[in-house]
Amino acid sequence: MTRWYAERKRDHYYKEAKKQGYRARSAFKLLQIQNRYRVLKKGCIVIDLGASPGGWSQIAAKYASVVVAVDLQPMKPLDKVIFVKGDITKDEIIEKIGEHIDEADVVISDASPNITGNYTMDQARSVWLCENALKIAKHFLRDGGNFVCKIFEGEDYPAFLEKVRKNFRMVKAHSPQASRKQSSEIYIIAKGFRRDFII
Repeated sequence: MTRWYAERKRDHYYKEAKKQGYRARSAFKLLQIQNRYRVLKKGCIVIDLGASPGGWSQIAAKYASVVVAVDLQPMKPLDKVIFVKGDITKDEIIEKIGEHIDEADVVISDASPNITGNYTMDQARSVWLCENALKIAKHFLRDGGNFVCKIFEGEDYPAFLEKVRKNFRMVKAHSPQASRKQSSEIYIIAKGFRRDFII
């Protein structure tokens, strides 16, 4: 048994996810974000980017009328969730999502790059995923809509945060309790999309 696997087995949120039937411990990150910022509303339409295995989609589906979940990796079916297999960095993904919905109230992204161990490269790839998540958000979000995305902190982070600030009325950086202590990930919470003011 690897050390990583042994640590995961001891992890409180990993155990809780198993117990409560969530597909990933990351479900608790979105739950904690929701409890604090109320990004999801009853009956909302949600786009979940980097969705597989479906932990965030499970939480979103508790509120949403429909969730469009997007990932390169397959995902087992979930009630109220439409799965779209695709790459969020490719232009055709907007067309694929658009086959199912015209607009969304919330775009959430827990997408993470394949970790290489080279932090500068991993951080740059994380920002690239966020840039594409923001592009999808700007295409689909209704005026007043919300956006949540995971990013690795580093030299490209402040510039991206500024870009989000220009398009939303309220922007906060938040580290949920369920994030691992040693993790450099942070979540950008953006509320009140300004559709008339897209930059």
